[in-house]
Amino acid sequence: MAEPQDPERDPRWDAVRAAARRRVPTPPGLVERVLRAVARGRRTAVEVPGETGSLRVTGTVVARLASAIAAERAPEGVRVSAVAVEDDAVQVLVSVRFGLTADAAAEALRQAITAELSRRLGVATTVNVHVVDVHPG
Repeated sequence: MAEPQDPERDPRWDAVRAAARRRVPTPPGLVERVLRAVARGRRTAVEVPGETGSLRVTGTVVARLASAIAAERAPEGVRVSAVAVEDDAVQVLVSVRFGLTADAAAEALRQAITAELSRRLGVATTVNVHVVDVHPG
């Protein structure tokens, strides 16, 4: 069996090495989009007062907490599809089982998430629950 050739000397890798040396330009607008997203994340931070000071919680943390609460508190027949913080409010997308009253199920989940976020964070947070689909059960 032949000894494997050293990849550093293998001519088949010349094209790969040449591509690695080439400068790849940043796509137009990418830096601006990233900076806007970072700034948006800072604006969506929630300030949580405490005994020894206040804590700033980012929108990502609020969304994850809301997602966990939604999973725990979703009424039977309600499936949580997505949770995000947008426009300074928690947006929750759900599907409901066929036959459920969608408005009542969404309102029950909204109230549960709002109350638990308020209890855990110590501040009122706007929560919107949107029914986006119906599933057979």
